[in-house]
This record gives sequence, C-alpha cells and structure tokens, in this order.
Amino acid sequence: MSQGKLENIQSIIEEIIHLFQSGFVEKALVKSENLIEKEKEVPFLLNLNGIININLKNWDKAKISLNKAIALDQNYVEAYNNLGIVYNNLGELEEAIKNFSLSVKIKHDYSNGYNNLGSAYDDLGKSEDAIKNYAKALEFDSKHVEAQKNLIHILTYCTPINKNLNSIITANESLKKIGSILNVKEGVKKSDIATFFKSSNKAIQDNIKELTFFETQIYRRNTIDLNCSRHHEIFNNFNIIPKFCFSCFKIQIEPKNILELFKLFLIFDSLKLSKNNTRKCLVELRPNISGTYKGLIYCSSMEEVNEILKDITPILKEVIDSKVKITAKRGCSEFAEKHKDYKETNKEGPNFMKYKNEWQEKEKITDLNEAKNRKRKKEFKDSTSGLSISDVLIMNNWLNYAKEINDTTYKDISEEMFYSDYIFKTITPQLKQRKKEFSQLQ
Repeated sequence: MSQGKLENIQSIIEEIIHLFQSGFVEKALVKSENLIEKEKEVPFLLNLNGIININLKNWDKAKISLNKAIALDQNYVEAYNNLGIVYNNLGELEEAIKNFSLSVKIKHDYSNGYNNLGSAYDDLGKSEDAIKNYAKALEFDSKHVEAQKNLIHILTYCTPINKNLNSIITANESLKKIGSILNVKEGVKKSDIATFFKSSNKAIQDNIKELTFFETQIYRRNTIDLNCSRHHEIFNNFNIIPKFCFSCFKIQIEPKNILELFKLFLIFDSLKLSKNNTRKCLVELRPNISGTYKGLIYCSSMEEVNEILKDITPILKEVIDSKVKITAKRGCSEFAEKHKDYKETNKEGPNFMKYKNEWQEKEKITDLNEAKNRKRKKEFKDSTSGLSISDVLIMNNWLNYAKEINDTTYKDISEEMFYSDYIFKTITPQLKQRKKEFSQLQ
C-alpha cells in the first residue's frame, strides 16, 4: 500500500472516530462500511466497525467484523475483548469468558480484559472468579473506574474466600467489623453512629487512594430483578403503562432528617420481610424525584403491603420516630402519574386502572427486541449482612446533601465526609427546592 493511500485511509478512519465520539453513530457506521468495501483487510477498521455496531446493539454485524479482524491479526487484544462484550450481551457467557481470557493471555496487564472477564464470571454466578479478575484489573490500573465499581458492588453480596486480594477487599472486611457496633434492636445510639463513620471513613482512606465511585441508591436483599429499566423504556417510548406495573406497589417511608434516614438504612440492612419479600429495599437520591428523604419497599400486591406494614411499622416507630410518615402507594408513580390515564390508588375499586388491550402490541415490541438482544437476565443476589464500602460511600453522598440543605443532624453522624461530585454537579441546581421541602418537614 502506497504512503498516499495509507494516509488517505487514516484520514477517513479519524473522521469515523470523530463522528462516533460526537454522537453521530449511524453516520460513523455508514462511513466505516463504505471504507470496508474498498479496504477489506484493515484489522483496526474492522474492530472500529465492531465497536460502532456494539454501540447500536447490532450484535450479529459486530460479531462478523470482529471475527474478520481477529482472522487478520490473531493477537488483536482489543478485538478479542470486544467480541467478548458481544457474547456477554447475547448472554453467551462461556463464549464471552473464552474471548476475554484470550485478551489477557495475549496482554497480561490488560485491565479492561480482566474487568470484563470478572463481569462475565459475575453474571455466571462465579463470584470468587469475578472478584479475582476485578482485583487483577485494579492491580494493573488502580484508577480503573469500572473495575473499582464492580469490585465494590460485588462485595455487598459476597464475602471472598481469599480476603487479601486487594485493598478494597481489606477495607470492606474492616467495615463489617466496625459496623458490628450498630445494633438496631438496641435503639441505634447517635454516639455509635458517629464512631462508625469516623472509623469507616478512615478504613476506606487507609486502603483506597483514589475514590471514583459514588452511587445514590442503596439496595438491600435484591434477589429479583424487576427490570424496571425495561418498564421505563416502554413508558417513555410508547406512553403506556406496562402490564407488570399494575401489580407493583410500594411502602414509602419518609424520615425527617439524615439521622433518621441512617437509622432506616440500618433497619433495611437487617430487615426480614413477610412472604420472603426481597424485592428492593432502598434509599434514593435522584434529582428528578421530589421528596427530601425516602426509603422504599416494593411489593406485588396491596395484601403484601398490608402484611409488611403490620410487621415493620412498630420497628420504624420505635427505632426512628413515633411520627415517621409511612404510606402505601403504587410503584413508579413518578413515571406513571404523568400519564393521562393514570390514577394513583391504594386499593381495588371503581377507579382502579385497567391494562388496555391496545397497549399489548406495543409492549410486545420491546419484549421481542429484548429477547433478541439478550438471552439471559441477570438476577440480583442477597446482600451480605453488615455495612460495606458501597454503603459508606453512598451515605457520604447523603451527608453532603444534608449539609447543603441545612439539615444540621448530619453533624450527629459525621462532619468529615468525602467530597461528592454527584451532589455538586447533579443535585446543585435543585437544592433550592430541596431546601424548601426540608424546611416544611420541620
């Protein structure tokens, strides 16, 4: 190939990359396919085409391009990794593991490959193998955000056999010991909470130099994947309420301040629900959701709601406050209440909203696409008892938030918090409304 032709191809490839990175994915795809028609033996171009197709969820096309890239260059690390991503999204986990393993075999310090290998093992239910590979990714890149996030997450429901693999694991084990001082049944003393946070923050800082992972939702004992993202997608795409959502109810608990929220968090950690309900216990902080502090328990019927209310109300009123607000309502009201046909109701009756026949076909479209693109759904696992790094980082987020809305009870927990990018970048525009909501609680 002449130097001029090589430079021309390179110029077009750079243009494709620019289009892709700028969000013009379809244009990038067309341009890459046109170039492949002329230049069929450029591994980098084929791999790039594979990446673009992955972004568009064109799994079969991605697979073809990536296999061609590998056929031309059998040591193409990134192509093996990307092919693994394709198989992982198709739910073909053994094939995904095979390709991720090849990527790290060729390049032993390839952190992306180790992270993705860990994720595939996690999906397969092989937690120990997952942890080993997440730790390996961080060994070669201590600032690998996804590997850090994945390792922190898996430790909320898995205690590794080998506890010396990584500093994150060491910190997590320390937190579980520190957290043993917090006992819901004994009333949760403020002094114990303060001691816990001081010790837990030190345990994290002593073991983890770079903190890049912050979440705003705490899930406890999530064995069932409600796949709410699917229902939100249906609602947003078709302006319909999915059938599943008609049997989704929730208990909403509204603490008045951050100290009460933390107590609720501890209750959720130890809570055993009626009928073995494991379907989401969480506290959340999302900018588009109203309400200062909330904890939610999701149920499949009002009967289940009433049973759980009977069990938990005495605990909530004793540990948190006798005046704590507890309500039962439909799940996902923040989405569904926007629909013209939506009527919030807590019991069957004349206003009980019915699932419309004309919605069925639209819902089937999403189901067919999902079945095509993903053969296996990941299930949540029971969280281990005791507090984890993930929990502490999230509660640091909440403490930052409490400080910003002038909730001075944060001082009863900790005045030494990790800086929260999430609060200051995402929540800041809504703090005025949040402060107003908080003042009304007092």
